[in-house]
Amino acid sequence: MTVQAQIRNTDDPDISLDMDIEAKAKAAILKLSTFSRVSQITPDAYIVITFMNDSVQKLTGRVRNDNKMYEPDAGHGFADRFVSHAVFNLKPEQAELFKYGIKSLQIRMVPKPYYHEWEEDELGLLLYSRYLFSKQNVMFPKK
Repeated sequence: MTVQAQIRNTDDPDISLDMDIEAKAKAAILKLSTFSRVSQITPDAYIVITFMNDSVQKLTGRVRNDNKMYEPDAGHGFADRFVSHAVFNLKPEQAELFKYGIKSLQIRMVPKPYYHEWEEDELGLLLYSRYLFSKQNVMFPKK
């Protein structure tokens, strides 16, 4: 089972995002991929997440696979697209915050920042479900 929270058609015509979360033995990893019409130039990435309970987490990470151009992809709506990936390390208590739902995201890993706000959670519970599933597989690996 793979659960990913996806923002395929953002309100910005130049950016599309995929997010995933994965549990590790004593931590978690938030994975973020951007699909953009413009070449990424920032080596560092940050994301500010405001949860529905009004707690805020700012995470920093490094951009991976920068400036790789891929063939046209109708799913993301781009004729040509550049893909970048960033990984953010989370403490278990930070990963648990996703159960409250996400109110807003501010992301900086492409030439222009991305910001979006939601009145109702569309991502947080999906990511939290993925975290719990991944955590169960870490604690009780399949033989």
